[in-house]
Amino acid sequence: MRIAMAQMDIMWENIPGNKRKVVGFIEEARKRQADCVVFPEMTLTGFSMNVEETGARWKEQVEFFKEASLDYQITCVFGYAMPISDVILEKHPDWRHYQNRLGIVENGQFKASYAKIHPFTLGMEGEYYQGGEEVFTVPWRDTKVSAFICYDLRFPEIFQLVSDQSEIIFVIANWPGSRISQWETLLRARAMETQAFVVGVNRTGDGDGLHYNGHSVIYGPNGEQITTIQERECLVTGDIDLSMVKKSREYIPLRKDRREKLYIKLWKDSTF
Repeated sequence: MRIAMAQMDIMWENIPGNKRKVVGFIEEARKRQADCVVFPEMTLTGFSMNVEETGARWKEQVEFFKEASLDYQITCVFGYAMPISDVILEKHPDWRHYQNRLGIVENGQFKASYAKIHPFTLGMEGEYYQGGEEVFTVPWRDTKVSAFICYDLRFPEIFQLVSDQSEIIFVIANWPGSRISQWETLLRARAMETQAFVVGVNRTGDGDGLHYNGHSVIYGPNGEQITTIQERECLVTGDIDLSMVKKSREYIPLRKDRREKLYIKLWKDSTF
């Protein structure tokens, strides 16, 4: 199974320009016979807090990726901002009106949609975007996959939740170069903890005063690095051997040895 990671230099809030870049990446991914191409967080806009502009154009962005997945016969994982429905807001009037989301599309159809659970407080994201409340696992090809967004990477609990079923976990991000060593360490740790392939896709270039230097990478279930680190805009491809997940989980049975009921009890009884 071949995964392509589109390490984009996202043009700030330039949806038409970024669409052209995406098509180029998809065409190259098809030439390399990739099964899936993964893009960074908020793929067509950058990590923008301009929700009234970027979020209001969510349908345009989603339809673009759905059509691309159909036209090029490739699975796409991408990021976008989306308003929360009026029905949900009626039940939660105190919620923010937008969410930072991830979509997986195949053959022109949604396979999954996920709302980032942990808005990034340091970047003021929580002032504009409402955190999600669900994780997901979906079948894809001969395996099952899950996905998270950027700051979610710092919260291992949600990775453990999906790892009971998932063998591949995507993480899309706008992770600045000033903290890139943490990005690599956390991705590797999540892979070893879950005994799954963790695919981390980060942007390059500059946006809203921050510099991004890529380091998109795939780590295997034992923490082995599958792909070479790059710091320029490029397409990084890596081959995944799913049998490695089974071998790792049989050799060290972490799932079996976890004590979930005890963890819940300790959490409830904690006085910290």
